[in-house]
Formats: sequence, C-alpha cells, structure tokens
Amino acid sequence: MNRLPRITQILNVEPFKITTLWTTGEVRVNDFTKNFERWVETENAHLLGLSKWEVFKGVTVSDTRTLAWTNHPVTFTFGGRTQTAPTDLDPDVLYQESTFVRNIEPLPIGTMLKQAREKAGLTQTDVAINAGTTRNYISRIENGKSDIQVETLHKIVELGLGKQLRMEVV
Repeated sequence: MNRLPRITQILNVEPFKITTLWTTGEVRVNDFTKNFERWVETENAHLLGLSKWEVFKGVTVSDTRTLAWTNHPVTFTFGGRTQTAPTDLDPDVLYQESTFVRNIEPLPIGTMLKQAREKAGLTQTDVAINAGTTRNYISRIENGKSDIQVETLHKIVELGLGKQLRMEVV
C-alpha cells in the first residue's frame, strides 16, 4: 500500500516560499504568491494573514505532517463546540501545488557492506555467523532488498566484519 506524501521537514523558508522534504524522499518547494492571489479572489481573510512575513516565517511541521502556523490560529465550531487550532494546509494540495527540486538519494549501505566483506575475504555466511544473523539477511541488505537499523549495522560491521563503524553527519 502506497502512503500519501507528507512533509517530514522544512528545509528553507524565504519570503513566501517554503522548501520541504517529503516522505517520498523528494525535496519540493511551494511558492505561496499564487495562493495569495487566489485567497484575495475568494476573500479568504484568514489565510491572507499568511501574507505577512512575520506570520509566514513562523511555519512548522504539524503532527499530521503538513505545514502549520501556531502563530496564526483559527477558531471554528464543530459539533457545537468552539475550538482553536493552528492554521494548517491540506498536505495533498501542498504536494500537488509544489515544484519538484530533487530526490534524496538512499545511502548505499548494502554496497558498502558487500565491498567491505569481499575485501576482508569473508562470505555472507561468515559474516552472518559472526554477527548472529542469517546469510539470507546479509544477502538482502547487500542487494538493497532490506532496510537496516543503525544498531544492526553496527553489529554486522563490528562482529560480522571485525571492523569499526564510523558515522558522520556534515
């Protein structure tokens, strides 16, 4: 089942443009100038409040993985109860109206493990026995067919390959 694209992170906010990372691994940008024009035409005074830079730059990612402005709440009545919540926008519409910038490339963990294993002169079975896993799992990782947790990667590198794992975020 394919999941609907949702925002995972805001990468950049500039006057009326927001660059985001999506659950699809895509970096996309939303230019709100067209939205402002549409909101003027539909006389949507509340959403036009986002055209003030001081309000706009307060954008965050909500718990529902869309853009939200806690600094620009909306009050509404639903089921006879009046509630106040951050202004947020439909993530499906945001995705459709955004412009694709680039994909985030997956890390080639499997390829790196295979190269290290071959350089060490070990078979998949050797690595699996040393790391306490199965040859099939090692094969799936090397072929990019299985995800791997950092803890498991550390175990395979340290115990299975007898090497040290160093990670760096730059």
